[in-house]
Amino acid sequence: QTPEERTWKDVALSGRGPATSIAPLRLFDAPDGTEPRVTLYRDAASWCPYCQKVWLFLEEKRVPYRVEKINMRCYGAKPDWFQALSPSGNLPVASIDGKVLSESNAILAALEETFTAGYKPMLPADDDARAARVPAL
Repeated sequence: QTPEERTWKDVALSGRGPATSIAPLRLFDAPDGTEPRVTLYRDAASWCPYCQKVWLFLEEKRVPYRVEKINMRCYGAKPDWFQALSPSGNLPVASIDGKVLSESNAILAALEETFTAGYKPMLPADDDARAARVPAL
């Protein structure tokens, strides 16, 4: 590994730098030591499209978050603590200010409602004609 590659990984693991599925923390412009209000529980293999949808939404909106990777059922059992958090065991799951949500569209809506001032709007306003199409995302 080159010094540049080692540096890139250190930067990614610290919550900075470009988006990458190996980052357990994303801080964007938040100060070091910031405790994110969002934890995203996503697939460990990083190929679940519903997890990707939430991940990309967080990245584009630049909401600081933590990532906990969970096995999909095809890769083995889910941890007991995760089953207690989300009895269905489905992914993705997000904890936003302590509230647990387990459907990707519900997570997107909650992120949009919670992170307004200073964050990029990602969904059309309710009075926008495009709003009717949001449930189909």
